[in-house]
Amino acid sequence: MSTPPLDPHYPVAHLRPPRNWVNDPNGLVFHDGYYHVSYQYNPYGATHANLHWGHFRSTDLLSWEPLPIALSPTPGGVDGDGCFSGNAVSDGDRLVAFYSAHLVARSPQHQPVTCAVSHDGGTTFRPRGELLIPELPEDCTMYRDPYVWRDVDDWRMLVGAALADGRAATLLYDSPDLETWTYRGPFVARHPEPIGDTLELTGEGWECPQYLPAAGGQAALIFSTWTEPTGPQRVAALIGEEHDGRFKAGAPVWADHGPDCYAPALLRAPGGKWLCGAGPGKPATKPGPSPVDGPASSRCPVRSTSAPTAPCASGPPPSCSRCAASAPCRPRERPMARNRWNWAAWDGPST
Repeated sequence: MSTPPLDPHYPVAHLRPPRNWVNDPNGLVFHDGYYHVSYQYNPYGATHANLHWGHFRSTDLLSWEPLPIALSPTPGGVDGDGCFSGNAVSDGDRLVAFYSAHLVARSPQHQPVTCAVSHDGGTTFRPRGELLIPELPEDCTMYRDPYVWRDVDDWRMLVGAALADGRAATLLYDSPDLETWTYRGPFVARHPEPIGDTLELTGEGWECPQYLPAAGGQAALIFSTWTEPTGPQRVAALIGEEHDGRFKAGAPVWADHGPDCYAPALLRAPGGKWLCGAGPGKPATKPGPSPVDGPASSRCPVRSTSAPTAPCASGPPPSCSRCAASAPCRPRERPMARNRWNWAAWDGPST
């Protein structure tokens, strides 16, 4: 755990690398007795560039062991300008990381999916070296951030997107083996619409989609809203049910009241509980140099929540297993001082 005494912004018990740029949490997965957390990381400076996947693991979500960098851009490769956001799954004795392959020459807004595999518990990953899904749907104006999960005997994937007709979307794929993927069309697509009783909209594109399935009844689709030219906004959710590969949901709700929450990532923990880590939206203060070890942003204050109808904004410690509120909890009254990951836990939408 991090305990340097000289930097008032340095968290005491929160996961954070010693220096440099950090943003979205990626690759949250429980594998072989460990919780794994990767994150967007620039090992060379405190700017949004040269993005790798940093990597930690833990047995208890409190004490974190740093592991070697999981993913690095391959010079001249399909991800030559960055290994952007995605997730990871545990499949037998291997960890498979799915991520957005960033290449400026291709398009800043089109980041096809590729992957890397670890057979040693996440110590090293071997990149695929080519795109996993080379052909993007023709009507996409934005495409990025895969989210993969197991559905009974098969695998499914959502990818965040914006469509040429002005709708934001998540696109659905499925696979029997994590290798061959079939496109099934938009899982859900909507024109920008107000969220809750506010004037804020769901955005022109959706980043980092996450799906919280339900054994029966309602499920939750969580996404980060994105709009040109302002870029990232906040986190919203759709609560509904899937029918024949399409997600039918009601009006959008806030998944978090922000602005210190963006790009949430789900992790299915032992016992069927779901954990969620999220990165910063707009930091309350500008990052500055640390007197100990250089500039960095930080992640992971613990929050726990549960949602009968939607993921809550904040809540009591992890001992809570079912929130009694019928609407998202109030946001924190005390603003966070710097970029951090927020943690939440819930048992899923109620049926």
